Amino acid sequence: MDMRPLKTLAVALVSTLLGCVIPVPVPAPPPASIPARAPVAETAGESAYARLESRIAVLVNAERRQRGLRELSWNPRLDQAAKLHARNMATFRKMSHVLPESRFPTLSHRAAHVAYPYKMIAENIALGYRDAESVVEGWMKSPGHRRNILSPEVSELGTGVVSSATGGLYFCQVFGKQLTSI
Repeated sequence: MDMRPLKTLAVALVSTLLGCVIPVPVPAPPPASIPARAPVAETAGESAYARLESRIAVLVNAERRQRGLRELSWNPRLDQAAKLHARNMATFRKMSHVLPESRFPTLSHRAAHVAYPYKMIAENIALGYRDAESVVEGWMKSPGHRRNILSPEVSELGTGVVSSATGGLYFCQVFGKQLTSI
């Protein structure tokens, strides 16, 4: 009997129950120098998805500020990981933290792929929301996702929004704190 489907289900269930958090670091090389940039500002020429991603980051930081928590800074590697997973979920038309059919099936694989050495990493995903306000509201009503947004253990974030071929919006937000020494 093939045990892979049961193992995948168990991993997905555990990650859901634990609030989508992976606190165990994956050894990765130190990040190369990447010019930092803030999430894009809303301008007439930018894509609707970039505006949506930027708005989600603003709303998450507003939730943190309201509770006296430090704002999260945008990280290009976490942003790349979030966009990668949102794109994979849209491609496979499946909302899941674990996509065995993907080249980078888990959050740990995605973090290693984008060379983000982490001390803490967490992920929120969603499907079918119409705007930034509704997806952040949905996450805040979910205990595990709320815990990720309000975690004092993370300091950076990246966000991805991708539409599937049928038009459903897949959202992914990755939170992290870099491992500063090995």
